[in-house]
Parts: sequence; structure tokens; C-alpha cells
Amino acid sequence: MTATASRITTIAAAIVALGAGTQHAAAPRVTIDTGTLEGGVDSTGILVFRGIPYAAPPVGTLRWRPPRPAARWAGIRPARELGHNCMQGQPYGDIDPYAAGVSEDCLYLNVWTSSLGTRAPGRPVMVWIHGGGFFAGFGGEERHNGARLAQKGAVVVTLNYRLGPLGFLAHPALAAESPQRASGNYGLLDQIAALQWVRRNIARFGGDPSRVTIFGESAGGMSVGSLIASPLAKDLFVRAILESGTGVGLGIASKTAGQAVGVQFAESLGVHGSGASAARRLRAISADTLLVVASRGGQSGAPRFSPVVDGWVLPHPVDSALLRGSANRVPVIAGSNRDEGDDWMGAPTRAFARLVSARGVPTYVYMFSRAGEDSANQRRGAYHSAEITFVFGRPHPLQPSAGTTPYDSTLAEAMSDYWLAFAASGDPNGPPVAGRLPHWPRYEPATDSLLELGPEIRTRTMIKRAAYDSLDAIARAHGGLRPR
Repeated sequence: MTATASRITTIAAAIVALGAGTQHAAAPRVTIDTGTLEGGVDSTGILVFRGIPYAAPPVGTLRWRPPRPAARWAGIRPARELGHNCMQGQPYGDIDPYAAGVSEDCLYLNVWTSSLGTRAPGRPVMVWIHGGGFFAGFGGEERHNGARLAQKGAVVVTLNYRLGPLGFLAHPALAAESPQRASGNYGLLDQIAALQWVRRNIARFGGDPSRVTIFGESAGGMSVGSLIASPLAKDLFVRAILESGTGVGLGIASKTAGQAVGVQFAESLGVHGSGASAARRLRAISADTLLVVASRGGQSGAPRFSPVVDGWVLPHPVDSALLRGSANRVPVIAGSNRDEGDDWMGAPTRAFARLVSARGVPTYVYMFSRAGEDSANQRRGAYHSAEITFVFGRPHPLQPSAGTTPYDSTLAEAMSDYWLAFAASGDPNGPPVAGRLPHWPRYEPATDSLLELGPEIRTRTMIKRAAYDSLDAIARAHGGLRPR
């Protein structure tokens, strides 16, 4: 080969290598336990993998059963688009599930990461569980975009789980066919299956499977509380963040109440009895019909499907599990938004914090007080779900109607830093917060101290301690477990 030919060959090889590198950057690939995925790169350079199946489609005879393993695939599976969302209507104007379509085939998750590979130490993993009342929502909502947290050093996972009657139907016929004689917590079992997927696979996305934090809002927060209480979730996460929902005082049904709702729902569909034939008839009904009937309101309103104390996934209510010491012992952040309501958010959040801290577990409490500066938003206040985009590091709410403030960017940076620091070490005062932001004290019942996140970021005492004491007394009178 001549010198000229050699130089041409070298240049050609360099061009091919450059092209290959460019192609890799545009279409990152990762091999997990079920096959190889090809994701995408967003405008910030973060790698994004969407629509990853973490379990088999729960359809046909798999409806109302624990999730089964996802099937393997050959070749390269595209992972640039969201998977189907779980069956739901559109009760909230700011949650549109239809762009990706709704289906019973919906057990998919999404991953944001700055780089791939199993090089140790891996980055902290943050697994988001969406809200929506257990009947709406999906992991791929834009407000749950994990890019900013991934830029800061986390590997972020969001997921879908079965909703409404398909996710939380408790019925004697379904319990009778279960080896555990349990029914009703299929959505929680989906969340557990997703966490098991994370444990098996997240290292390949650069995550550390020994540093998994679960966090969620509203029904997602109640899900986090349920997973803390569930023996099936043991060792699948090491820290937990509960935003405006804990499972204490709201959102978890007794077995009797859950099955009463399920029986009434089945009878409204013309299915009676508790034998195998009733289960077969329920599975023969289309998902669309189940959804329509579930959305109808009778004399007592539309049926409410939510987690149930089934004796297996949830052997005890969340407050009882915490008080007994049977719950998973992990550091927690728990908080609520200033204007959500004392009885269904403020007081239960404090009760949860007291129950957890009584076991010697590091506990941190916050109050989110940001509200848009216009008069309408000042009247509206810090409403339910307003904190979500700030947690994800985005300096504005998803809806323009929520208004703006001069401190939005500061607040978004601070909240995402506190959340990331907690995910990294179990202490929200660690890096990247250390020395830059106000110190967040551990919760102590004697002081009821918390961190306010709003126009100012500051430590303060709960402003409604007397009201919460009264609400705790009412809860105790009705059988709730509340530390004094």
C-alpha cells in the first residue's frame, strides 16, 4: 500500500468512526435482561428510554393477577415512544392519556440517564410513582420529565401501573383463586414488579441498585406509604419521599370495605356470586365497559378503587404497620402543600412523620407554599400537585394559569437539589446542597419543625399544631392510630 493510499484509508476509517460515534450519540443502545433497547437523546444531551416493558401485558386470563415477567425479544427494540397508558378516562384537564393511547397492555416504564454502563459507583436512582387518585395518570406525563434530575446526577425512572377497577378491584371470586387468598392490590404489585426490574437492570443505565429512592405525589405518595408498609417491597428501595399523600388516614381501604365496593361493582355489571364462574364472567367483560361503569355515579357516587388491606401485599394498614414496627425502615421525606387542606393532607402527613420518627428513622418534613403572584393564584394558594415540576427541577408549573413568581427558578433548583441529596445519601443536607442552602432539620415531635419551600426557604414550626392535635384526636376516636 502506498503512503497516499494509507493516508486515505486512515482518513476513511476516521470518518467511519466519527459517523459511528455520532450514530451512537443519536441512538444509544443498552442490553437488559429481556433484550436490547435503542433510545434517544434529548436536547440537553440526556439519554431517554421510553416504553420499556417491565412485565407481561395483564390481559385475558392475566387480568386481575399479579404481573408476570416480560417476554424476551430478538433484535433491537425501539424505546423512543411512550408505551400505552393504563385504562382511564380524562377526569383532569391537565392529564391527557390519549396521545400514547390507553390499553390494558400498559406495564411500561421510562428511564432518563446521563450515561450508560455499569462502572461503579453507580448514580442514585429515583423511581417516581404518579398520582391521579388511583384512576388516572401515567408515568410519561410531561410534568414528570426526568431530564433535569438526570443532569444533576440521578438516574430517573417513571412507570405506569394498573388503575381503577383493573388495578384495585377487591372481590371474593378473585381472592378465592389467589394462593394468598388476596385481591385488590394489582396496581401495587405492578409497582413492586417495576422496582424488581430496577434492581435487575438499572446498573446498565448507570444507576446504583443499592441506592433506590421511591417518590410520589397524591395517590403516588399513598403508594409510597403502602410500599413502606408492604413486606413484598422489602429491600427494593432504601429511601422514600411522600408528597401530599402517605396512606395514613386516606386512600387505603379495609378488606371488608374494599370487597364491598368490588361486589357492588360486579353486581352493577350483572355478575353475581363469588365462585370461579364470577371471575370468568368479569374477565369476559371488555375493559371499556369496566371503565364506563366505574365512572358512573349511583346513590353513593362512583365506586372508589384504591389499595386494600388484603393480608398479603398489605397485611396491615399503613399506620398500624408503622406502629407495630413491621414496616420497611427507610429514611423519609414527607410533606404537603400549604393550601391543600388540614384534614386530608396536613394532619395525616404530620401523623405519618410522627409514626416513622418514633421508630428512630431519619424523618424530614416540608411545607410547599409557592403561589403565583397574580390575585387569582394568591386566592388559590399552594394547591394540590403544584410542587411536582419544582421537584423535577423545572422553574414553572406545567399550566401557565398557575402564574409566575420571581423566585421560581431558585425554588426549582433548591427543591431538586434537596431531593437529589436525599436520594444520594438519605440526608437532604448532603451534596449538592451542603453549605449552599438552609439546613433542613430532622423532624422532632416536640418541636414540629419543618422546612418551608416557597418565597423563602426557611426552617419553621408547623403553624397549625393545635388544629392537627384536634384532628389526631378525632382520628383516634374513629380507630386511627396516632401517636400523642
